Amino acid sequence: MIFKEKFSLITSKIDYRSIFKLIPTPIYLWQKVDDELVLINFNNAAKEITDGKIKSFLGIKASELHKEQPQILEELYQCMNEHKYISREMLYHYQSTNQDKVLFVIYDFIPPNLVLVHTKDITEQKTIEEKLRENEIRYRTIVENSHDGILIVDDNYKFTYINNTLCKILGYSYDEIVGQDFRNFLDEKSRKLVGDRYVRRQRGEKVPPRYEFNVIRSNGEKRRVEIISTVNTELSGGIKTIAQILDITERKKIEKKLKNSEKKFRRIFEDSPFSIVLFDLNGTIVDCNPATEKYSGHKKDELLGKNFRDLSFIHPDYSPLLINLFNRFLKGEKTYNIDLQMYKKNGDLVWIDLQASRIKLNGKIFFQTMIHDITKRKKADLLVREQIRRLKEITQIQKEFITRASHELKTPLMSISGASEFLIDVYNDKIDKNALEMLEIIDRNKKRLEYLINNLLDITRMDNNKLKLNRQSYNICEIIRDISNEMMYLFKKRKINLELELPLSIMVQVDKIRFEQVVTNLLSNAIKNTPPNNQINILVRHKGKSVEMSINDTGIGLTNEEINKIFTKFGKIERFDKDLEFLDIQGSGLGLYISKEIIELHGGHISAESAGRNMGAKFTVELPINKPIS
Repeated sequence: MIFKEKFSLITSKIDYRSIFKLIPTPIYLWQKVDDELVLINFNNAAKEITDGKIKSFLGIKASELHKEQPQILEELYQCMNEHKYISREMLYHYQSTNQDKVLFVIYDFIPPNLVLVHTKDITEQKTIEEKLRENEIRYRTIVENSHDGILIVDDNYKFTYINNTLCKILGYSYDEIVGQDFRNFLDEKSRKLVGDRYVRRQRGEKVPPRYEFNVIRSNGEKRRVEIISTVNTELSGGIKTIAQILDITERKKIEKKLKNSEKKFRRIFEDSPFSIVLFDLNGTIVDCNPATEKYSGHKKDELLGKNFRDLSFIHPDYSPLLINLFNRFLKGEKTYNIDLQMYKKNGDLVWIDLQASRIKLNGKIFFQTMIHDITKRKKADLLVREQIRRLKEITQIQKEFITRASHELKTPLMSISGASEFLIDVYNDKIDKNALEMLEIIDRNKKRLEYLINNLLDITRMDNNKLKLNRQSYNICEIIRDISNEMMYLFKKRKINLELELPLSIMVQVDKIRFEQVVTNLLSNAIKNTPPNNQINILVRHKGKSVEMSINDTGIGLTNEEINKIFTKFGKIERFDKDLEFLDIQGSGLGLYISKEIIELHGGHISAESAGRNMGAKFTVELPINKPIS
């Protein structure tokens, strides 16, 4: 009790700010301001390790300072938001000194809105620990702020001093621990290990100062700790052991997971059916899996230590490309993928797909390549390319033939047309009935042939992107009425009723001749597929910024397969069922294809739908309206 009163009197006179500044490990103090963490202070060690440049970062936001290190940001905010103690090792680049160091970092929440960050350069930790002397222990405040457990035990294993961190590790208060036997807080195996080392150290034997064992917390939980201990004979009270204890339970769990993960990935590496090769930053092979021997024909010991620039089995045409890609990799590119040729050891030339990526192993950067044999795929690709080339040639020949044939057919057709029209007009009353019927047959088939030739010419223009529109503003309802009147003789001949549901006027920018061609094709198609004594409806209506024309028939209808076919080039549907004698099966299969192309050139859309066989069909054309018409 007297000790506590004296200690309270001493600490009341201590300048804690000075103590903070003099703590030998770099410490950074972050404060939460709104939703950001801002650097508000640092100690002398932090100033020294950054050559004093840390001053320029005062007031900087964590999101700005660590924008390239998202894990640090995540841990800072996790510590603040969850009031969580976090510790881990990291490879850290000091921006101020341009140095890379391996650090052990601790984040600690200090109420109400501070995060205290301790960093240790663990590459020199042994040297720091060996220089730990009695004068460090005297500064109790500094020791109490340590995130390592610190203890002093006498030669009878009794605790004579512990800091707050060790109290937290063991789960007991200061008074519950001081004076107790150190071994009471260990499991049986650890008790034997610690006791043996303790006795040997007391005898002056050289034993490793750092080792691990288990402690038992007040709630019975077992924790793994690492201890670094030294024997001191200069402290009052005889031989004392001074030790630093770090709770490494979580670290051990992570190490175990990493070890298991490493085993798993090593198994994947070894058993992979693809060649995997690991290169260092000089381009030297440091490892490869068994599949590499299969792919290359070379044994592993023939490859290890070889630089990729010296590998003779890479086809010389690809060596400059590989060197260029490697140099780009060195500059920071993450991955690349190329196809190249290589020689197997037996001289076979094969195609391979090479995928490379940057990976980090034990803090070092390596290049990993995966190699697949794609010789069969390449041969298939070459075959496909050849077939495509031949198809293009055939397609071009087909286009040229259609163009030439169409033009060649027009000349004799004009003669036939002129002769038949002349005979009918001039000798109509002088020709007997049979001869006149023959002339009328010639005239009808002449018109059918003209229609076919014009369609073929349109196809040629479309294939060569030469079909141009002459768009002007027209009342499409008037166009539809005119065409319906012109085709009325066909409706009467087929005994089909036509119903029109048209507004008085809808003005649309269209190519009049081409739009008439579409309407004629759709009406002809409906007439051909509708049995006598049935009906066809044409409906036109506004639809927002577009106008919709639909032609509904009550005819033979369409199957899904037929709907998918009718708008294709030469997509003629052949139907020869015994109940379909009324169908007009004449046609080339080009009309609907041409109609679709014309509507799409207008920026519109054409579609067909049907509930199935004998359920009729509906063809819908939608065209944009450039300007609303009132």
